[in-house]
Amino acid sequence: MVTRILVLMTPLAACAATSGGPVTFSKDVAPIFQKSCQTCHHPGTSAPMSLMTYAEARPWARAIKERVARRDMPPWHLDKTVGIRQYKNDRSLSDEQIATIVQWVDAGAPEGNPSDMPPPLTFAELLLSVELFSATTPPVSLKMPPPLFVAELAPSVELFSVAVPWL
Repeated sequence: MVTRILVLMTPLAACAATSGGPVTFSKDVAPIFQKSCQTCHHPGTSAPMSLMTYAEARPWARAIKERVARRDMPPWHLDKTVGIRQYKNDRSLSDEQIATIVQWVDAGAPEGNPSDMPPPLTFAELLLSVELFSATTPPVSLKMPPPLFVAELAPSVELFSVAVPWL
């Protein structure tokens, strides 16, 4: 059991040695949240909380540590040890990023100097906002021709094409 604890603490010690000081939200954790969490965790999304600011993230620190350490969050269920190992828009966390978040929580989740915060991200409004879409006026109306039945393929197969105005 002692060996297992030492193995788990080794990445934390390495992280502390490379950061040059205590891990804080403003300097160390906020950039990680911006890269991998805030796309979903900002106001107006289905995520249960926003992680845009220290005040929003701090009450959730222990839960964040637990979910990140188990690799439940951010959700990324692809095995990067097999096949393709780099993906566009990969939001998964590296071992070093997980260690940084764990160390931040274990240190009491300090805020640090607010001037160390990266500039806040901005997010575009959803395309299907109330102003752009309502049940009575769809943004696009497509007309389908009558289906073409192809008996040779199968009686339940219908083939049709639809012209879309944006292509």
